Amino acid sequence: MWQNPTAITTVLAVIATIILIIVVNSRPTTPNNPSVLNPPANPMADSVPRQGTILGSTSAPVTMDAWEDFQCPACEIWTLQWEPNVVQEFVAAGVVRYQFHDYAFLGTDHTPDESLNAAVAAQCASAQGKFWQYHDWLYANQNPNGENQGWFLQARFDAIAQKVGLDLAVFDTCLVDPARAAAVHTEQDAGTALGITETPSIFVNEKLQALTTYAALEATIRSLAGLPASPVGSSTSGAGASPGASGSGQP
Repeated sequence: MWQNPTAITTVLAVIATIILIIVVNSRPTTPNNPSVLNPPANPMADSVPRQGTILGSTSAPVTMDAWEDFQCPACEIWTLQWEPNVVQEFVAAGVVRYQFHDYAFLGTDHTPDESLNAAVAAQCASAQGKFWQYHDWLYANQNPNGENQGWFLQARFDAIAQKVGLDLAVFDTCLVDPARAAAVHTEQDAGTALGITETPSIFVNEKLQALTTYAALEATIRSLAGLPASPVGSSTSGAGASPGASGSGQP
């Protein structure tokens, strides 16, 4: 048999098929079922004052502007680990006025543009007064396998919309409104004019922050607000990894 070319070819084909089956079955898979959603680990407290994409008091002495892409893994770290501490320590206390801005660039030149579509979905949630709830659910359900893989699609957006209590018919109509996408592009252009090239980009009183440690960010806010320095060792420890060191979202 091993001297018969046809037999050899057949055997090799069978072996190749077996190897392919083993490789495919050994790959880790993530279920792409839009109805299977992770609840946010640190949801925004309902008691925090808000208006659209803004949190906190308009008279707060310090402003913080967060420029993000919902597909960006480093933005997920910021949102899950750093942002809750900023809100708890400073926004809820009336020290910081915090605003989210779209810099939806990771999906550019991809079809569909999942960054743009996620930003539009969040803005449509904002139109029904649920931006921060939707924002939290988007980050809690970011694709663990990376960007631009057919994850942030309408079925998942609708599933999240139902979780946060949106009027689904109104939401779906909003998703296809070209004015929404145009507004996201306009905001991104404003970010580009500021020199933004990666996400998250965090500005405190209009100055871009390095995001090396949460303690450093906290010290900056306290200094600008005229607050005493935090005692040594008492800074919030739950901030975890630095978004800047974790692989910021870049094209």
